[in-house]
Amino acid sequence: MSDLAQLEQELAEAEDGLNTCTMALEMDPDDNDARDLVPTFKAQIADLKAQISAAKRSQTTAPPPPPSHLPPKYDMSKHPKFQTSTAEAPPPPPEETRVNFSVGDSVQAKYSADRQWYPATIVAKTGSSSDPVYTVKFTGYNEKEQKRKHEVRPVESNKKRKADSTPVPTNAIPPPPPPLSPKATSHATVISAAPLIDTTALQKKEPSKVSDGPTRMAPAPKKLKGQRALEKGKSSWNDWQKSGPKKPAVGGSTKLKKDSQFRTPDLPGAKVGFTGSGKPMTKDQVRTKWNFGKTDDPED
Repeated sequence: MSDLAQLEQELAEAEDGLNTCTMALEMDPDDNDARDLVPTFKAQIADLKAQISAAKRSQTTAPPPPPSHLPPKYDMSKHPKFQTSTAEAPPPPPEETRVNFSVGDSVQAKYSADRQWYPATIVAKTGSSSDPVYTVKFTGYNEKEQKRKHEVRPVESNKKRKADSTPVPTNAIPPPPPPLSPKATSHATVISAAPLIDTTALQKKEPSKVSDGPTRMAPAPKKLKGQRALEKGKSSWNDWQKSGPKKPAVGGSTKLKKDSQFRTPDLPGAKVGFTGSGKPMTKDQVRTKWNFGKTDDPED
């Protein structure tokens, strides 16, 4: 089937769809779907008619194809203008390739404290192949940190050093990161003193979760309701703890010590329950058995 016949078939289908939508609107004027399809079919019919007319004109007035064996009249690549621009064009910059490391490789990693490169060893590797996450252990220390691929580089780096006032040897190895513990050590390759940290700055600022991002200020303390009443009660409690319970005034009445109602004093004529009266209680007399002797007079 030629292109012209296919276009005519599509035109017939579009006209049938337009007629169907028109009949549906006559039966149900509230049909929103048919109303939305009418302009779509009209635009498609107009486009197909324009394509059909253009195809008919191209068939009637199409020139014969040129012979393929004839060379072009002029080669634009031999023009001196294009040759000069091609020669002066700078070469594209080399793309920086990231090296994928494996577990156990010796690399250089950025230390999170001072953002400097130090020798380390990869102990674990996570993430994807395009964005790996390395767990490194710095040489001479037990501390482990997780680094992204831009924070790890090979030991022998081919990057150029920046110009500095003092010459730097090419085979110089950077020192290991400073120890976190304040204790000094006598190892030859370890810094013997802890880094100086401004404690006031640490109290004012809180480090961000992003390693290279800016720091943020500590949040302001929240104001609680009833703070004054709380402070007043706290001060009253502290004053009571310092002074203790209140003592009675000088010359005031004090409670007498209560005695038992069954107490009897050691006085003659004492009575039970009356303090200061009576006599003391006596013991019971011991009863003994009388033994008659041979010399005793029975009349006695």
